Formats: sequence, structure tokens, C-alpha cells
Amino acid sequence: MKDYGRLWDDYSNEFNSKLVDSNGDWSKLDEDEQEIAALWKLFVDINNGGFIQFFCNWGFQCLCYAMRGLKRIEDTSLYELLSDAYYDVLEKFKDDTRLTEYWDIPKYLTDEDEECLDAADTQFYEIECERFTKKAYEYYHQTLKKTVTPIDI
Repeated sequence: MKDYGRLWDDYSNEFNSKLVDSNGDWSKLDEDEQEIAALWKLFVDINNGGFIQFFCNWGFQCLCYAMRGLKRIEDTSLYELLSDAYYDVLEKFKDDTRLTEYWDIPKYLTDEDEECLDAADTQFYEIECERFTKKAYEYYHQTLKKTVTPIDI
């Protein structure tokens, strides 16, 4: 049986490296590369510290690229899970003047917010992750045969 988590991590990390090499300039990546890099960040950070870690580390722009990627690979279940977590918990902080950075958000989470995020994380770990990595790997690597393009300097 294939370990799609490992396959996805090995494959998609190369695209995140391109983003790092471009000093975090998402515009240096084409749309496929943006999605792959964002989905790599999603995979790694949710597995490490949950959706709040992913969002606070990478922000709304990265979330948008990841969500676009989830739509393309037709992972509606994970798309809906993350969309619900964003709109139920994080969206209310969009214009919050108390925040100076995304990592200020955890200070203002309610118990209900934390329960919602914990439930989303648990669903990701127990149900979504394996299906997501399989779909992502098969779509970008096997169907598109996407490889990293050189950075335009």
C-alpha cells in the first residue's frame, strides 16, 4: 500500500522550496505551484499544530491558494471543513484592531472557537488527511505531471 502522505510531502516540498527561494513571493509561482506550495503548508502545519497554526503561520493569501487547490482536486469534504473553520472562527478577526499579526488571534479565541478548531483538526487527522494526500498527489504529480519551473528573476 502506498504511503500518500510521504509521497505528497516529498513531491510538494519542492514547490514550497521554490517559494522560499523567491523570498516568499507567491507571484513567482504559477497557479499550480501556488496551490501545491499552499497545500504542502496546509498538510505540514495542520499535522504539526492544527488549522490555527497553518492560518497564523501563512495567512489568508495562503489559505486562498490552498482552498483553490482543494477545489481543483475535488476534495469537497476538506474544502468544506476548512471553509467552515475559517468562517466559524477566524473570519471575525479580519478587521480586528487588536491584532498586529496573525499570531495574535489565539489570544482572543473563545472556548467555543477552540472546540470548533479542535473538532476540525481531529476530523483532518482521522478522516481527511489520507484522502487529501492521495487526491493531491494523483492530481498534481500523476495527472498534471507538474514539475517546478525555474524562478524568473
